[in-house]
Amino acid sequence: MSITSEENNVPEMRKDDDIFNILVATDIHLGFEEKDPIRDQDTFDTLEEILQIADAEQVDFILLGGDLFHHAQPSPYCIYRCTELLKKYCLGDRPVEIEFLSDPTHNFSTLQNPTVNYEDPNLNISIPVFSIHGNHDDPTGQRQISAMDLLATTGLLNYFGRWSNHEMVEIEPILLKKGQTKLALYGLSHIKDERLGRLFLDKKVKMLAPDDDKDWFNLLVWHQNRATRGVKNFIPDDTLPKFLDLVIWGHEHDCRIEPEMKTNGVYISQPGSSVATSLAAGEAIPKKIGILKIHKKSFIMTPIELKTVRPYIFDEVVLKELNEMDTEDNGLTYSETTVELVKNKINNMIQEAKQLGRTQKVTQKPLIRLNVKYRDERQLFNTIRFGQTYVGQVANPEDMVKCQPIKNPVRQNKSDVYDMPDIIADRVEDIVLKHFNDNDSLLCFSVYPLNEAVKKCIDSNDPEATALISDHFIKETIEKLEESMPEIEELDKFIDDLKRSRQQDSASFVHKILNDPNRVKQRYSSSELDLDDEDNNDSNIVKIDDDDVVSGTSSKPHSGPGSRGRWGSNTSRGSSAVRATRGTRRGRGRAK
Repeated sequence: MSITSEENNVPEMRKDDDIFNILVATDIHLGFEEKDPIRDQDTFDTLEEILQIADAEQVDFILLGGDLFHHAQPSPYCIYRCTELLKKYCLGDRPVEIEFLSDPTHNFSTLQNPTVNYEDPNLNISIPVFSIHGNHDDPTGQRQISAMDLLATTGLLNYFGRWSNHEMVEIEPILLKKGQTKLALYGLSHIKDERLGRLFLDKKVKMLAPDDDKDWFNLLVWHQNRATRGVKNFIPDDTLPKFLDLVIWGHEHDCRIEPEMKTNGVYISQPGSSVATSLAAGEAIPKKIGILKIHKKSFIMTPIELKTVRPYIFDEVVLKELNEMDTEDNGLTYSETTVELVKNKINNMIQEAKQLGRTQKVTQKPLIRLNVKYRDERQLFNTIRFGQTYVGQVANPEDMVKCQPIKNPVRQNKSDVYDMPDIIADRVEDIVLKHFNDNDSLLCFSVYPLNEAVKKCIDSNDPEATALISDHFIKETIEKLEESMPEIEELDKFIDDLKRSRQQDSASFVHKILNDPNRVKQRYSSSELDLDDEDNNDSNIVKIDDDDVVSGTSSKPHSGPGSRGRWGSNTSRGSSAVRATRGTRRGRGRAK
């Protein structure tokens, strides 16, 4: 259990009336593998466990850090199960003890009925849920609607932190109060990391601070890359503004929920995913959610391990050199010797999974991944056929074993890894960049738009992306040639100038081409695509330029007498201030 306060001592939390009690979770990925006959209910069972914990702990509200859904367009069954569970556990007569002090028309500006759900007189909310969207459940299509909008419309969830302006970001906090504790909740739904990084670099990320801001506990929840993925494709921890007390970091799946203090004094808690969506080593770390207690400027995060998550055991085995393998005495070939070794290892991993204390339903068929590293192809065996012998014993027999050749490491030059000397660039877009930068073989095109198209093709299963970009620039090149009609001796200069101008193409320009609403609508409505199987959101993961965030000054005017959450004079940090002038408005079933 991690504990912190202004004096780094155990906070004196004596009165429950002054303590915020919050359940924190991220990356639930509802609907993941819902067509799998074994794992189809895993995500829904885990969501129900989370809601049961929230009810048992009598939390003031649930805070979700994005990717509640695995697909941008969930199946009807997925939406039905989510709605059913939220109604079951979040509706009731238990009073909500937290006051909402800011202006909901600013916090929930994208909704037709911008109000916090527990103040709606037509709803009896006992556990409010506040959530941002992630890269998997972000708005799509011509009207930019997400499943989060559907839940918010039903009143079962408070969807906040959505931002669509690509020129600047201004985060206005939700202001909550419980007794003597005041909480400023900042939320930023997923934005492409490269775009967000450029805004940080240009000092165009602003976090508006409340009046008497020293009395507020400043909590940020967002959904961005934290680990380095490719060329500058992450958000460095030190970009966070120093006035923040705690950051709930979504998107990363490995659980690091214990708050870590960074050099700038900001604590970061990374709850990780609530389900394993890949067979990577980080997914094998036990899945947890946290109970966050806040008292004035102090907090405690108590992790709780989830018991309905299917056990996942990850391991590696390195095969011996051929001349060290014992094949003569037992009469086995090299591959048969490997099979016996792997079989013993898998059996031990299955037994290990049964000791993790999970529910019997998921323990019977755990997830197993064994990476077998070999030096000679004669050590290989048919992993698919081998996996079939474990049908009924594991949940993923088809990809239970993965064979990987052992290669001699080749140290790359610093220039080869683009100023990241400790990272080997292995994403496809990095290979594209390296190839064209090394060979300088593009005459008219710019590498950046082509690279964006490659990422769109891979991450969003959009095979038309590269053709779309190339067709656009071919057409544009012809038009410019016809317009300029350069002489033969001036043609080389014309091409150089054209290429140089395209190197300055902005991210928003390329994004506009690749995400044209008419094309997106046509793609999604095609009968040849199965939207339940297609993840249309991973294209949101791109590269960034990083820099420090800054606080900003708002020019929002007062909206007249009686308005809530108005922005006043600058604070000492240069940020605008929220004037918390409003008291509690209670709906049906609220505390009086």
